[in-house]
Amino acid sequence: MTSPTRHAPRRDSGPAGFLGRSAGCLGAAVLVGVLVAAGVLVWFFQAVQDSGRDRERDARAAVTAAAERLRARLQKADADGTLTDQEIAAVLRPRSPRSVARTAAGTTVVVQVAASDWAQCYSYTAGHTGTVTSRPLAGCPAASTSNVALKTPPG
Repeated sequence: MTSPTRHAPRRDSGPAGFLGRSAGCLGAAVLVGVLVAAGVLVWFFQAVQDSGRDRERDARAAVTAAAERLRARLQKADADGTLTDQEIAAVLRPRSPRSVARTAAGTTVVVQVAASDWAQCYSYTAGHTGTVTSRPLAGCPAASTSNVALKTPPG
């Protein structure tokens, strides 16, 4: 007959082994939780940054569209080849021009166009041909009160 063999007790058995395994599992769970929280924070801040870019892009597009509509209205007012102060005031209402300069070649009007939280100045040049060209400016000049005292038409 063989004698029953005795096995040495397992090292991880008993209360000490249970606590060791539990601490390891708890550590892994905490690590996973920290990684998930970090991932959520990165995603959140990326989403906020992307929405800011979208808002700025939309505002720039709105300003560009408004500037083009303003150019078309100035061109319609300049159909006869002469852009008067009254026509400028009527087209720009309720805005005021930053400056108006008249030369032998035509009239140049600088206007700040804004939408949402974006603004840009545009220069509109009306020649004596009945056409108006526009271009965005890098910065907005200070309003010149002597050049922009336009008479607002009634109505």
